[in-house]
Parts: sequence; structure tokens; C-alpha cells
Amino acid sequence: MTPILLYSTNPFMKFLIQQKYMKDIHYVWCSESFDSNTLGTYVSGSLVAPTSNPKDIYLDLKKAVEKVDKHNSKIKEQIASLSARAVQWETAGLITEAEKDDIVYMVNETSFFAYWRPLLYVIPASPTLSPRLKPVPAHLCASLGAEYIIGDLKGDEFHIIEL
Repeated sequence: MTPILLYSTNPFMKFLIQQKYMKDIHYVWCSESFDSNTLGTYVSGSLVAPTSNPKDIYLDLKKAVEKVDKHNSKIKEQIASLSARAVQWETAGLITEAEKDDIVYMVNETSFFAYWRPLLYVIPASPTLSPRLKPVPAHLCASLGAEYIIGDLKGDEFHIIEL
């Protein structure tokens, strides 16, 4: 059963790249709850680990950007992921070599550090979303709580909140 709302925290840099270079199609990991810590002990959503919990990710990114923590593990992970995706997108013919180079530059340029600020995506359930919502396999989850992937979330299918 599809939840009523899903939540995902992503850096503004990732949002900007997917909006600009991938025609506003977004790849997101998401959760049924903004904060798994507020759920009852016997609710499966309470089992989402801090590294997958949208609130914890949001606070971690916010603090890293405020303190200019260039060793933040989430930001380093996103830099590596977006750089690799840029290469994949170029190889697949989705972007040009120049666009790939721009993405790699953007994610590695330290003067753009403020662009790693967190955004909370609030994703309402819809009949068109349900078949595209894929459970993350257990061996890829941070814990036993449910996590989901939407590989092709359109820009008009979610709302952005900055806290």
C-alpha cells in the first residue's frame, strides 16, 4: 500500500543538477515518515536508521553547510554519486560531454559549498506514482525500516520545504 506522503532530503546541488540537466526528473530515496524517531516502538517506520531518516539527514546537511564541514560524509557521498552519474548520463547520451564536465566542476568546486544546503521533498501519493515507487532491497537498507526509490520523480510531483 502506498503511503499518503513520502519524504526525502536532498542537497540543493543535486536538485539543481537534476532540474537543469535531467529535464526536472529526480532520482530520490524516500521514507514514509519525516522523522522515524517520532513513531511508536512497534511501528515498522520507527526502524528507519538515522542515515536514512529524512530529518536526521536534513539536520546533518544543514549543520555541515553552516559550519563549512567539507569532510561531511553525506556531501562526500553525493559528490561521488553525482560525478559518477554525470559520466553515466554522458555515456547514455542523455547529456553532452560539456554538460558532464559542468556537473563534475559544480560538485567539486569548493566555492559552491553553500549549494549543498538541504531541501526536504514532500511527495504526495498519486495513482501515477504508485507503480514507480520501488522498495529498496533489504541488503541496501540502512536498517529494517522501509525505504523506497523513485527513479523518475517529476518536478511537479513534489513540494520543497526548507527548515
